[in-house]
Amino acid sequence: MALSLLSSLLAFSVGFLHSPMPAAPVASACIPPTSTRAVLSMGRKKPQSRVIYIDGNNLMMQRKVSKGREVLAEKLSGVKASEVVLVFDGKRGEPDSTTGSNPQVVITSGGDEHGEHRVSADEWIIARLNDVAEDCDVQVVTADRELRRACQQASATTINPVKFWRRYLPRLKGLKNDYANRPKADDYV
Repeated sequence: MALSLLSSLLAFSVGFLHSPMPAAPVASACIPPTSTRAVLSMGRKKPQSRVIYIDGNNLMMQRKVSKGREVLAEKLSGVKASEVVLVFDGKRGEPDSTTGSNPQVVITSGGDEHGEHRVSADEWIIARLNDVAEDCDVQVVTADRELRRACQQASATTINPVKFWRRYLPRLKGLKNDYANRPKADDYV
């Protein structure tokens, strides 16, 4: 009995060894990308330009952020490789206006004295999200939930105002990682 069991097991293993095996996958297809950024960028074109819309009133409400329209616009000047649009809610009776270039400061219409026909900064930004070219990277700095939801639907990236002020702004202005303070090559010898 043991001999018949052994012979049937041997017949099975010989048949298994002689059956055709599927081809091994190509080695390069098996190697995973080395970073998350590589995974996210696969199959995606690099954007031609970047626009950053900033909800000015929302940014000013955060701690340790400069207060006042002019002061905030001055702090945001000098951002490299981006078009920055700083948008403020207009006060009642204040007409809409656009000034500057880096950053461009937009004050939305405050409507008439009763607040009718008023356009909020959020509404202005949402209207512009649909007008931006498809190959443009759009980022919106706000903590407003409704605006963040609208940005998500329009495939725009949202940035928390505190994170933008502390991390993004110094890098966008070239104040960090420009390697100006690195030791000279002679210092290592």
